Amino acid sequence: MPPELSETPTVPDRADRDGAQHLGAAADGAPDGPATPAPAKGRPRSEAVSQAILEAVLDLIAEHESINDVSIEAVAERSGVSKASIYRRWSSKEEIVAAAIECIKAPLPAEMPRTSLRDDLVHLGHSMIRTYDDRETKVLKCMMLAMKDPEYKRHHDRLVERRRKFVRDTFAYWAERGQVRPDLDLHLAVAMVVSPMLTIYVYGQYAELRSPDTVERIVDSLLAGIGAGHSPAAAE
Repeated sequence: MPPELSETPTVPDRADRDGAQHLGAAADGAPDGPATPAPAKGRPRSEAVSQAILEAVLDLIAEHESINDVSIEAVAERSGVSKASIYRRWSSKEEIVAAAIECIKAPLPAEMPRTSLRDDLVHLGHSMIRTYDDRETKVLKCMMLAMKDPEYKRHHDRLVERRRKFVRDTFAYWAERGQVRPDLDLHLAVAMVVSPMLTIYVYGQYAELRSPDTVERIVDSLLAGIGAGHSPAAAE
């Protein structure tokens, strides 16, 4: 088993080392130098530990091509982190697996254009596109099979809800400004815009539909049905 990653520094505090060197220099008659501030302790190391755990989970899922065969013991062995440290962060295997899979997904946009509903949806769609390596592709395939596990699905849905809410809020923003029908089902709208992009770009289906303007074509086709100028009554 690799050496365990510690959550606290194992080297002397820099301020202590600098202080000792300063005292030694003063004794030799050397001029005083500027004091060196001590580095921040705790969080960077803690984040490194968490990342090591998540990377170990992803490695094990890809190697076994199964989530069922991943155990907390194996994660501890692979990451060099104690089981106690793992359980301080996540309460169960299902929760840590959901967190590991979430971390390989493209992040939500930091900002949105807010120039039009179309611009926002196109921006959101392009933010979802990223290239997955072999390990990540295997992990995503395992994720789909794991959705049959109620405990895993509960943690997965909790994490995904933040992403769905982001898209819902975008539709709600433009509904208030007249660019979306006021009677639009926001939950259905989220599924209509996100599901095609996930299917094509994340799950690798319908490869023939991939092109530089695929996101724009999805958005434009969607808006033809839910734009403010269209309603079911008008269609009849």
